[in-house]
Amino acid sequence: MKTFFLSMAFLSIAISASRAQQTVVVPAVPPPPVSPPPVVVVPQAAALDPVVIQRQLSTAPVLRTTRTTTVVETPGRPTRVYESERNVVVVEDQGQFREMPYVTLPVLFVKETAELLDAASRAALEQTAGVIRNVVATDPKARFDIEGHTSTDGTTEFNASLSAARAQRVYEELTRRYAVPATVLSAHGYGESFPAYPNGTEAQMQLDRRVLVVRTR
Repeated sequence: MKTFFLSMAFLSIAISASRAQQTVVVPAVPPPPVSPPPVVVVPQAAALDPVVIQRQLSTAPVLRTTRTTTVVETPGRPTRVYESERNVVVVEDQGQFREMPYVTLPVLFVKETAELLDAASRAALEQTAGVIRNVVATDPKARFDIEGHTSTDGTTEFNASLSAARAQRVYEELTRRYAVPATVLSAHGYGESFPAYPNGTEAQMQLDRRVLVVRTR
């Protein structure tokens, strides 16, 4: 009988020891899904068609005595409207209306600065310079104005300063880097005075942040 109880005692101890040695396996919790990094869209300057810009800037301004479009009068300054369908600026001058052809330069700038953003913008300026030189070689009296414009986003003072700085930067690039005679160019900043999309969406306001080359003579 003692032998039986001793055997049972040893068996109980062995079972307890075996249970103590068992490892409790806890299922691993999968890590939370990692979201992919946000896609950063870097704006790129649009391509410039030299044929189109050559045709547009080779057209001399036209003087008319009748207005072809309805515009809002701005007290204290000449009436000025941009007809994007025909790419002409209509400016009232002493009761007459001058149609001045223009092209929109596909140049981009670092946000809120006059620093050119990319190589494509410089390539567009180089092409534009070549067209201007060709036009002037054919018509030495031709003159062009670089116009800077902004959207209505931001203060009036800041937009006026920024548009002037960008127009001046393009002027300097064309004359100093790409050999356009300084005598045939001028530069002005119009700020937010002539937006096509006042208080529009961001995509629309981006179109108002532009630099034009206007043939003034």
